Amino acid sequence: MVSKQASNAYFQAQASAKIHPAKLVHMMYERLLLNLAWAGEGIEEHDPKKRGENLSRAIAIITELNCCLRAGDESEPARFLRGMYEVLLLELGRVALSKDVAIIRQAQRYVSRLKEIWEETAMRENGFAVERKVESALELAHEEAAMVYQRCQEKKGVVAASMCFLA
Repeated sequence: MVSKQASNAYFQAQASAKIHPAKLVHMMYERLLLNLAWAGEGIEEHDPKKRGENLSRAIAIITELNCCLRAGDESEPARFLRGMYEVLLLELGRVALSKDVAIIRQAQRYVSRLKEIWEETAMRENGFAVERKVESALELAHEEAAMVYQRCQEKKGVVAASMCFLA
């Protein structure tokens, strides 16, 4: 039994080593969106196990994405991603106590946009075709702008900076 598990782990490691880095990041964004959705469901269903497990997995994925950025890279995209990941980690860490599903929904919107940008740039540059759902970009932008305005009006002061960045 143990040798079977060991061989399965070995073959999984070999298979994941063959995945192109651009595709791997895309897969991480997809899984992150699923975990965020399930964490939100856990809050709405008052299911602490579902909320906790999926929130923990989402935080682990964001941490891994943050660690994947090159240490010495000070380009604007790298700085933006580091900042975005750090704010997401900070805000999602607070969800465990506040049980605020709005923070999770906002994180989903940001991660969804990051995934779209990744598909439009890195995936295409590396020859991966990505099928996308057709959504109304205008509706999403309007909704996001309204939420940012509302959250920034609710929170004033120094603490508001991180909230307004995420919200």
